[in-house]
Order: sequence, then C-alpha cells, then structure tokens
Amino acid sequence: MDFRYQEIVVKFEEKLHLLLKENKDLKQKNLLLEEEVRRMQEDLIEARNSFSELKNQYDKLKIAKTLSLSDDEKKEAYRQLSVLVRNVNACIKLINNNE
Repeated sequence: MDFRYQEIVVKFEEKLHLLLKENKDLKQKNLLLEEEVRRMQEDLIEARNSFSELKNQYDKLKIAKTLSLSDDEKKEAYRQLSVLVRNVNACIKLINNNE
C-alpha cells in the first residue's frame, strides 16, 4: 500500500514539474508577444503620423498648385505625392493586418 502512494506522489510531482515548465514557457512567450504588440502599436502610431503629415503636405501642395504651378509641374507634383500616399497606405495596411 505504501508503495502505491509513493508511486502516486512521484507521478504527481512529475506532472507538476511539467506544468510548471509549461507555465514558465507560456509566460516567456506572452512577454515576447506583448513586446511585439507594443512595437507594432508604435509602428502604427508612426505610420499614422506620417500619413497625417503627408496629407497636410498634400493639402498645401493642392493650394500651391492652384496658385502658381504650370500644368506639367502640377502633374509631376501630384504624381510624386500620390506615390508617397500609396506607400504610407500600404504600410498602414501591413501594420493593421499584423494586429
């Protein structure tokens, strides 16, 4: 009878050890994921700030082009700005997909 209790205690200790190791591993993984979320949030904030800045520049460019640029200059400025806005939108989309 004593041997049976000893066997139960040994199995319990083995399972407890495995659970403690798994808990430790999960806590470490959780820390890594929390850090990744924090970095992605920072990237998203940066992308949104860039987008806002580019939109502001675009609005200024629209005003400037209506006042002083030739047609060719207006088209080129608009094309360059469109490329920048598309790049920022793509970055924001990538960040949002990773959330």
